[in-house]
Amino acid sequence: MTKKHNILIVDDNAKNIQLAANVLKSTDLYNIFFSTSGEKAIEQLKLRRYSLILLDINMPGLNGYETASIIKKDANTTNIPIIFLSANANKDSIRKGFEHGAEDYITKPFDELELIHRVKTHVDLFNAQEQLLQEVNETRTLLEQYKIAVDAAASVSKADLDGNITYVNDKFCALTKYPREELIGKNHRIFRSPDISNEIYKDMWETITNKKTWNGLVKNIAKDGSNYYFESTIIPIVNYNNEIVEYISIRTDITKEMELQNDIIATQEEVLHTLGELGEWRSKETGDHVNRVSLISELLARAYGCTDENIVLLKMASPMHDIGKVVIPDAILLKPAKLTDEEFEIMKNHTTFGWEIFNKSKHQLLQAAALISYEHHEKWDGTGYPRGLSGEEIHVFGRITAIADVFDALTNDRVYKKAWSVEDTTKYIISQKGIAFEPKLVDLLIKNLDKVLKIKQKYNK
Repeated sequence: MTKKHNILIVDDNAKNIQLAANVLKSTDLYNIFFSTSGEKAIEQLKLRRYSLILLDINMPGLNGYETASIIKKDANTTNIPIIFLSANANKDSIRKGFEHGAEDYITKPFDELELIHRVKTHVDLFNAQEQLLQEVNETRTLLEQYKIAVDAAASVSKADLDGNITYVNDKFCALTKYPREELIGKNHRIFRSPDISNEIYKDMWETITNKKTWNGLVKNIAKDGSNYYFESTIIPIVNYNNEIVEYISIRTDITKEMELQNDIIATQEEVLHTLGELGEWRSKETGDHVNRVSLISELLARAYGCTDENIVLLKMASPMHDIGKVVIPDAILLKPAKLTDEEFEIMKNHTTFGWEIFNKSKHQLLQAAALISYEHHEKWDGTGYPRGLSGEEIHVFGRITAIADVFDALTNDRVYKKAWSVEDTTKYIISQKGIAFEPKLVDLLIKNLDKVLKIKQKYNK
């Protein structure tokens, strides 16, 4: 059933009221109420909500203009449309009616069809505005509640088009350890950690300036110099014309989780280094070999263009390259002379043993250790062992560890040989370019030789 809208007719002449009421009742769209004076109309408006007022101008007491002014000054009734009904249709009267807040003007005697259509137009418009206003208020209320919920759960900041901070909530201040007054107007760059690549910030800025949402993990520096980590969602806010007006960033603090993860990673790295040193100890070699291979591998991987994730994996797993030697008999492992062909075949098994030790694990780090152990004696030309892989068939972890291991082994004493000079070692490695080692890695080793020698000097006991 269609809702009927309330209409108030105000006229000191009862016949005029009755005439207008009869016309409008014929549409069956409205509930008709009336008042015979401006004073009574004001009281009527306190009793119920109206969608339209038909208001006579010439009335004793408050005339139509005065009544309209009172209605429009009241916040509860200011939006109700007023149509003046008057026999006086001169320009001055019409202009005065609009000046006092009228939306329309109908002259008496009115045409019935005109009255019906004008009333319907203004009632429909008023109710559409009321509905829109209600929706806006409901949306505003919801947004306020969302804001409260987000502020309670996350660290929030807003920034202008240049990235300067315009708003921060309490959690943001607690996270950054800055008071609010020191943050407003500052750029978010004040929190940047040197550990975060500029490429991340470049991607972030390109994403949000293209009106897309950016998500990512960020490490920042608080006012006291401490590090904090958070997962960030940055949303560009656009206006009706699809123009960006500001950026809002919602952060979830994961500092404790990251610190725990870093502790776990550090523990894993220490365990792997200790296992690597165990293998070297059985060979009567210092554990510094695994440190040097780890750091040289990290250096070459970064120069090679490996991802940050793979650089970390390689650095942590490369100390395991010779772990398989723990099962090689001492008579072979510690033999000071050249191995026989039969002994060398047994020695070669340390690559397979290392693979078998770690390959059953589903952990990414131990999988990397298995791979390095298995492939660090493969050669670029396919003459290596245990599987005779060649070129890029050999995983980059194996290729990098191989050249790092050979360089360090040659420049240090072993039970079966004295240390080579750096010059002789580099000559040998260059001679093996494209044979034992990937050409690109040989070039990178020579290019970064000064850095490699600093690692060797620091961990050479």
